[in-house]
Amino acid sequence: MLAPSSAFARPVAEMALGMAIDLIRGVTAADRAMRRGDEKWLLEGAEGCFSLYGARVGLIGFGDLARAFVPLLAPFGSPVKAYDPWISDHFMAAFGVAPASLDEVLSASQVIVVFAAVTSENQGFLGKREFDLIAPGSVFLLMSRAAVVDFPEFLRQVERGRLRAATDVFPVEPAPPGDPARKIEGLLLSPHRAGALPDSLYEIGRQTVADAGLVLRGLPPLSCRRAQRETVLRSRSKPVERG
Repeated sequence: MLAPSSAFARPVAEMALGMAIDLIRGVTAADRAMRRGDEKWLLEGAEGCFSLYGARVGLIGFGDLARAFVPLLAPFGSPVKAYDPWISDHFMAAFGVAPASLDEVLSASQVIVVFAAVTSENQGFLGKREFDLIAPGSVFLLMSRAAVVDFPEFLRQVERGRLRAATDVFPVEPAPPGDPARKIEGLLLSPHRAGALPDSLYEIGRQTVADAGLVLRGLPPLSCRRAQRETVLRSRSKPVERG
């Protein structure tokens, strides 16, 4: 079995960078305040903001999405730590990333990006204990699957003002009109569109055709990810519920 999962990596990484900068600099928050007429100007309007240059970044999950995201941070000189129990320290180090425990990533990072896939083993593994490790004022981006976090707790943390956060995914999609996430200040929302570009779909086709040509010639595929027995048995992803 082959999966062209890397087709979405660069678009999702690009969106994650944009959302991170938005939250770090308070772009959307300032826009909303100005439209309401209660904005703050100059330095007063930058309260709680910081720069991505040199900011400590932590990644949870180091698959295709995270590996596409890391090069985008290079101009900012941000030190990056990552947690992924399925990836070796040696492999991460080759990307200039420091392997770390989950607790270290959460407690030591100013910007945390969740790229972890959901499996039968890790649903809801980011709960109250884990969120409480994050320093107040940090930025938290949920770019993979909503099921890896305790979503109600995630919303409570943002609503309390401890975190500035963004999410591209939701427990039920499409999110119902009364979803509490829609009303929380400090939460940047995206309706599962980070990877949703026409070229991403064309790339799926390009990868599939390219690998099919190799297989027909008796050669191994190169573009698509091959399912490995050791991981397939553990990665029974929970399907997204539909509203």
